[in-house]
Amino acid sequence: MSRSNIEVVFKDDILLGEGPHWVEERQDLIYVDIPGQAVHRFVPSTGKDYKVQMDGRTTFIVPVEFKPNTYLIGIERSIYEFEWDGISADVFKLNKMKTVEEDFPKNRFNDGKCDPQGRLWAGTMGYETDPGVVELEKGHLYKLDKNNQLSTLVDKIGISNGLAWSTDSSKFFYIDSVSFTVDVFDFDSTAGIPSNRQVLFDLKKNGIAGLADGMTIDTQNNIWVALHSGGKVLHIDTTAGSLIETIDFSNRASMLTSVAFGGRYLDELYVTSANYRLTPEQKSLETDSGALFKVTNVGAKGVGGGISYRV
Repeated sequence: MSRSNIEVVFKDDILLGEGPHWVEERQDLIYVDIPGQAVHRFVPSTGKDYKVQMDGRTTFIVPVEFKPNTYLIGIERSIYEFEWDGISADVFKLNKMKTVEEDFPKNRFNDGKCDPQGRLWAGTMGYETDPGVVELEKGHLYKLDKNNQLSTLVDKIGISNGLAWSTDSSKFFYIDSVSFTVDVFDFDSTAGIPSNRQVLFDLKKNGIAGLADGMTIDTQNNIWVALHSGGKVLHIDTTAGSLIETIDFSNRASMLTSVAFGGRYLDELYVTSANYRLTPEQKSLETDSGALFKVTNVGAKGVGGGISYRV
């Protein structure tokens, strides 16, 4: 049983927080609200959360290296370069870079993250009728190289979700939520090519309810996985493929969405959650659904801040 301490650091109008990314040089956290169509910036030193409204479901955000106040974001089926000062309610600039899946117009991007070499990886998902209920095998996982070349790495995906890489870049960890597994690939870091996909951890075989959603990795190469509709964060040993421990949020928020290490020493775990499409009964029972959480005393540290896109 975890001895971690869970606290709410922000809770206001978030429908479905996602994609937390710790910006180490600024000591703040950026994340998105997908159905709320917004980008958020949380500043721990002041407790303030700034928001800018977007036009469309906004699904991931990563900074662009050496370009202050510039990010890559996913909106619906497109990737944009986005400029924002992190304070204003106004978008400074928004330039479309790529659009995918014209043949699946109801699809959208979901999770996205940069690998240790600075390439963007972002996946799509099929049309979702209810939380976790999608058109199967309609999504894809894409890689955007430094030369802005977009390539498809994995296909026949239901809900493309968590991504993480080992500290030596030899392994790539990946989640398609509707498979109820966390998978691992061998990873060619030079070419940016995953291969030899295998199941690392099977939720159903381990008797765990919910869907694996976003994830992050620590300095011991163990992963931390948010459970959507499960109300827990799983700490998984990537060598043994076994569960180390769980952090239980079930009385506070069942729909956890993603995790990211942050803080001065990268030993604080930020967790996003949702209150989107909850039943009235769930809303009455879950006191903190939709909140941004900070978990301390987790006994682990993250691998640097979030990786930026390198042009």
